[in-house]
Amino acid sequence: MTEFELGHGPTNIRNVVTDSTVHYLVQIGVLNGELHLTVPPRGAAPETPLGLAEERLARSLLYQWRAEADAWDMADPEPLAVRWVHSRTALGPGTELGGRGDRVGTMAGALLELDHRRLLILGGAGAGKTTLAVLLTLELLARRLTRGEDVPVPVLLSLESWDAERVNFYDWLIGRIAEEHPGLPRVDGLHPARRLVSERRLLPVLDSLDELPEHRRTAVLGALGRQLGQEGGVVLICRTEPYRELVDTQRDVLRVDSAIEALPLDPTDVASYLDRARQPSRAAAWAPLLAELRSAPDGPVSRALATPLMVWLLRRGYERAPADPGELVDRRRFPTAWQVEQHLLDRIVPASFPPLPPEPDRLHPPRRWEPHRARVWLSFLARLMNRQETAELAWWRLFGAPLPRALAAPALIVAGIALSLLFDLVLGAVRGSGHPFGFSSSLGLGVVLAGTVRTAGQAWFGEETATPRRRADPLRFAGALRSAGRTGRLSRAWRLTVVVGGPAVILAVGAFQLLAPATEGLALVASLLLSTYLMIALAAPSDTVDAATPDALLRSERTSVLVTVVVIAPLLAAGIELMDWSWDRHERHQVDWAHALAAWCGTGATFLLLSPWSRWLLARCSLALVGRLPWPLMTFLRDAHRAGLLQRTAGTYRFRNLRLQQHLAAMAGPDAAGIPPARVAPDGAATEAGATGGAAAGGTGPVTGPVLPPAPPVRPASTWRGLTVRRAPGSYLLSGRIRGVVLAHWGPIGALLGLQLVRTTVGGTWDRLDSWRPMIGLPALGLLMMLISLLPRRRIELHITDTFVAARWGRRRCRYEWRDVEEVAVRRVHVRGRDTHVHGIHVRLRPGAPVPPARFRGRDGWYLVQPMTVVRSPLPPDVAEALAELSGGRWRP
Repeated sequence: MTEFELGHGPTNIRNVVTDSTVHYLVQIGVLNGELHLTVPPRGAAPETPLGLAEERLARSLLYQWRAEADAWDMADPEPLAVRWVHSRTALGPGTELGGRGDRVGTMAGALLELDHRRLLILGGAGAGKTTLAVLLTLELLARRLTRGEDVPVPVLLSLESWDAERVNFYDWLIGRIAEEHPGLPRVDGLHPARRLVSERRLLPVLDSLDELPEHRRTAVLGALGRQLGQEGGVVLICRTEPYRELVDTQRDVLRVDSAIEALPLDPTDVASYLDRARQPSRAAAWAPLLAELRSAPDGPVSRALATPLMVWLLRRGYERAPADPGELVDRRRFPTAWQVEQHLLDRIVPASFPPLPPEPDRLHPPRRWEPHRARVWLSFLARLMNRQETAELAWWRLFGAPLPRALAAPALIVAGIALSLLFDLVLGAVRGSGHPFGFSSSLGLGVVLAGTVRTAGQAWFGEETATPRRRADPLRFAGALRSAGRTGRLSRAWRLTVVVGGPAVILAVGAFQLLAPATEGLALVASLLLSTYLMIALAAPSDTVDAATPDALLRSERTSVLVTVVVIAPLLAAGIELMDWSWDRHERHQVDWAHALAAWCGTGATFLLLSPWSRWLLARCSLALVGRLPWPLMTFLRDAHRAGLLQRTAGTYRFRNLRLQQHLAAMAGPDAAGIPPARVAPDGAATEAGATGGAAAGGTGPVTGPVLPPAPPVRPASTWRGLTVRRAPGSYLLSGRIRGVVLAHWGPIGALLGLQLVRTTVGGTWDRLDSWRPMIGLPALGLLMMLISLLPRRRIELHITDTFVAARWGRRRCRYEWRDVEEVAVRRVHVRGRDTHVHGIHVRLRPGAPVPPARFRGRDGWYLVQPMTVVRSPLPPDVAEALAELSGGRWRP
């Protein structure tokens, strides 16, 4: 801005810079006045530890989601103009809120003005719900970091990892922040996630509600409605039809301030957007399609391009020559919108992996992938995810494919025998030294001790050991130990005792061994305790601010295995050798390190063969050998992410859209995928069995729910063998005698069987028949326990009246008066905090009601009525009908 005086030059030059990250300003010309530079204030440097942690978290999230937005072409050349209008689907009238996808700033401001900051985003499949959530997240982060506004930090998460039946929402949110950003600055010595959540400094943005199974959707929505509290804000994303079904059938539904729903894209807006996004040299190729969009808004192409997903598929599929987008206007080839959509889905994989030479000036250019093979690999991954009923693609879950699981025991035997032959070559020079135990005994003892240390580490971290994490830096032992103390699954008193008292106990045992050399075995005890201590520290999560990536998790797991073999295995071997030497110190005047080497071979082989990294290696190699996956799988997944086919979050990948995952899963045929074949409707639109959702808003496509075989109908309990039902006015009695099968023992038996296989093969006794007896005896023991559990017929009863509900299972009985019950529902059964993976009927009692014994106590204030080992979930219709009729409105389906 420049001001002039009459007859004179400019007297005041003022430069105003807004919405910029300018560092330097150069003014060219003659200055006749003062120069004023005005830059919007950046966020003030936080003065408190909590403020510093909040800013670090916001910057990490900004970098993460900015990379995702770039991979998805969300703002290239600008966001697509999706129209969002107020929806009446949510309970209550709500606040009128709407806007356009290319004006996210206005919508973000309206969200911040809501009373409780609770927004529901609805729409059809591919309508741009997740894209809007990412853009809102980036807008709120930009307001905080570059404009200094005091807004909560948006945290975009997938609901798939939340078990609403077991974990409170805020505990889950705290756990996700702590796991994905473990290195945030500490507040009062603790991770700041709990403080940030309790002080409402975070805004959860929850995606993938519609991708959950039906019973989990009900549990998630009910838990949100009860646990968010009065001031808890949230942005919830779901497809319209599944959410409407939840609202119609569920009593506990989340109350939101406003709900918005995506309208179908206007063909004129789509044409304008494609005209701006196309390459200038391909104007002639795009002209027929753009003319069709403007002149025929009800044509197949216009109706197919009613969602941002299809527009993105069109752009990516036809951005390079010689692809001709004008072919889509041929109504003889594409008479319906569904056929246009299928054609665009078919083209996306070849278009994402074009046969172009890599750019020579790039440090890590994308590899060249043959399009047909890339489609085969992605189809296999999509089918595997459908089979596992998940939308997250994690490299450590590839072991769950049928082929790697079938090859697990044979591969373990072959690898163990190969290692034993190698160890024989290494130790052959000293064989026959006269040692009383021999090399096989040292190897076998090393295997047993390594298994003991692994079990102790698993007991410390619980179920978390099944999910790889970015491990702590072994060179920063103090930080790793603090992290292990924070993340252990034992009680706080036990963790404090082990972390603080462990070194003292280890030093005391070592000192007593030095003072009393005649006491055999103390050296082994000291090395075992120290190895366990180190294992716990090395398995702790890393203190890193940025969220983990799949490659970082794999590198960390590989490094953890290497450190375990190099550090912990030699320590155990040294303890074994010192114990042997103390037993035979009169005949051996010096330590025979050859036997220590044998013990190290046993411990190292155990840590290596039973690690998650070895399972990943088996899955990758076996699936690559049969052509299901490429050898450089992680490189392929990175390139698919750069191409926009996958999104990356929290160390896992996901397909860009569930519709794309379903399409790829069905491409290889129903036999391979376990999916029923598609049926063709009379109007030419294909429909898929088992689908549940509707087409995109305003579109004409098939339903787009999970592509799974339809579940068999649930028979009434009165038809189950061994059970009888007596109905009377105000009463329902289910009784009978059944046999239950015990399966919980197979987990420990499988772990012992794997350890015994390693001991037999690595120890060099695999060529002796008697060494294989435990491998036959352990499964036989498991089968015998199952048969014994089948012998007694247990009496079960479920009595429901209009005044109480009572149950009997064997000699266990319980009874709850309806006046003491707030709700009754089906939930997972937990026995003393352990998940049994069985569902059961539970009740939630009113405050002050009589409490049953501890064996009936579940999670989050729920108490068990009857486990459903025979009457399985979902409930038989007659049981559900009796609960709905006699519980006085307390039944929650």
